[in-house]
Amino acid sequence: MIMNKTCEIIQDLLPLYMDHACSEASVTMVEAHLAECKECAKIRDSMKSNPYDAALQLEKEDVLAHHAKRQKRKTLVAGAGSAGVLCIPIIVCLIVNLAVGHALDWFFIVLASMMVLASLLVVPLVAEKQRGLCTLFSFTGSLLLLLFICALYTNGNWFFVAGSSVLFGLSVLFAPYLSCVLPLPAFWARNKGLFVFTVDTSLFAVMLLCIGFHVNSRAYWKLMPPIVLFNAGFLWCLFLICRYLKISRWSRAGIANLLTGVYVFTVDRVVAWILGEARPWPGFYPNIWNFHTSDGNIKWLFLIVSIFFGLTFLGIGIWRERNARK
Repeated sequence: MIMNKTCEIIQDLLPLYMDHACSEASVTMVEAHLAECKECAKIRDSMKSNPYDAALQLEKEDVLAHHAKRQKRKTLVAGAGSAGVLCIPIIVCLIVNLAVGHALDWFFIVLASMMVLASLLVVPLVAEKQRGLCTLFSFTGSLLLLLFICALYTNGNWFFVAGSSVLFGLSVLFAPYLSCVLPLPAFWARNKGLFVFTVDTSLFAVMLLCIGFHVNSRAYWKLMPPIVLFNAGFLWCLFLICRYLKISRWSRAGIANLLTGVYVFTVDRVVAWILGEARPWPGFYPNIWNFHTSDGNIKWLFLIVSIFFGLTFLGIGIWRERNARK
């Protein structure tokens, strides 16, 4: 009677056991009983090879596949409809442009503009994989094409300045996203922050070079490098300290606060020195706030607050590190 009652309990638990819905204690009890009781083990094996469960699984997969096909068909129809709507102004502009000017000039500007719009409306609907990535690349390419056509038809030499600026701006926004979705090599996959900073810095340098070749000024090539190195160097220093310096988070936050305060306080003075201008250090007049004193007062207050929090965070970090060693 005891064995029969135990078998009844185990057989009642078998469906939950097969669905992995038992507690750890129940799993242990069921497995211990199955190791000794052949009848309950046979019931367990029959539940594993139940044809009804397999049929239900196949039916579920068929339903999901059918639903996915329907959704894909709907998105394709919506994408084709959107593309058709965008073709209407293109055809109208083609006819009008030929009828009025007997040549295709501003038609290509309209065509490129519709391509930019299509990259945001049609591509997300028709792309099967990596929709965000396809949308981003198609939008960037169509936007650069629009700028190139506008520069071509206005006889301007500003395309490389505008194009490099667009690429740098988009990299600031979307480089973190690209670092997560692109199949990066192992080194960059482990250092995604470094990847983002490297891409942004490279495109920023390309933009500055394009601007330099466009303005074609000796003063630009003389003044641009030290100003850029000072400001970009601060950002890189801040990033490397916060990301790779092997100290506690509190200590890194303290160093970052100190560096930020010193940078904000000195940046105008350093840039003025590079430009060859004589500019005094900011004055501190906390009791006088007007057009002449506000800038200096704000910088001094920012420096004082940064030093206070920086030293506080450093102290907390050093104290926590000592306690951790003990």
